[in-house]
Amino acid sequence: MKKVIYCFSGTGNSLRAARIMADELKDTQIVNVRKDPSEYSAEDAGVIGLVCPVYEWDIPGRMKAFISALNINPNAYIFMVATYIAVHGKAFETVENILLSKGAHLSYARAIRCVASQCIAYPPFPPEKLMLPLMEKSMVKAAREISKRKLRKYPHMSPIMRKLFPKMMVPYLNVEHEYDKGFYTDSRCTGCSTCARVCPTKNITIENGRPNWNHYCHGCNACVVYCPAKAIQFKTPEAYVALGTMISKKLGLPEKRKRYHNPHIKARDLMD
Repeated sequence: MKKVIYCFSGTGNSLRAARIMADELKDTQIVNVRKDPSEYSAEDAGVIGLVCPVYEWDIPGRMKAFISALNINPNAYIFMVATYIAVHGKAFETVENILLSKGAHLSYARAIRCVASQCIAYPPFPPEKLMLPLMEKSMVKAAREISKRKLRKYPHMSPIMRKLFPKMMVPYLNVEHEYDKGFYTDSRCTGCSTCARVCPTKNITIENGRPNWNHYCHGCNACVVYCPAKAIQFKTPEAYVALGTMISKKLGLPEKRKRYHNPHIKARDLMD
């Protein structure tokens, strides 16, 4: 029986979860959603995993497009694990609706709270010494339940969050294509291309020895946190300045701010 996990990961929390689950399931392939879904069909899979972070209270656009284009065995045991900070929003509902359009559904779903990794907005929190062991414990628990083919209903978006979504998240989604206009490199850039190779949306190209962002960024910050020279900087784009929200006013990257990525995941792990 074929077992496959499709994973979107920027700073490594989701890939760490996918690896723990793959190890527990045994003989399980992990597919980075950077790849072409037509080449990684799940039509003949008995177990299908979907693992990704939550951005703006939903799944990343690239993950949504990948699942939408993926051929799926409707009779498979399908699980979803979402890594998040505070609000999982409508992430599971989005996936369930896509699956229903294919005659499939989620058999198991769990949200796992992780260290915040949005380094252009705030330092990592909760403290890694506290949160990393809890993350690992939650991931292992989910992996063991999945290996036993347990059923678990997906969590819905709360009525309060559903009401707040249009006001709090839609404005950011409307200017997401402007997000990467905030990135630039300083003199430390060596043109090594690590940023382009770890980007889960293939948004970065190297031109004249420097990265160029092509405006289909989801703000995962993989390019920032995995840059070996710490050469990638960020200045709030004009579209975000215009929003005037509390978060948009705080966007930036102080030199001393820690650029968190999951300690178990190296840049090369995201390049497959």
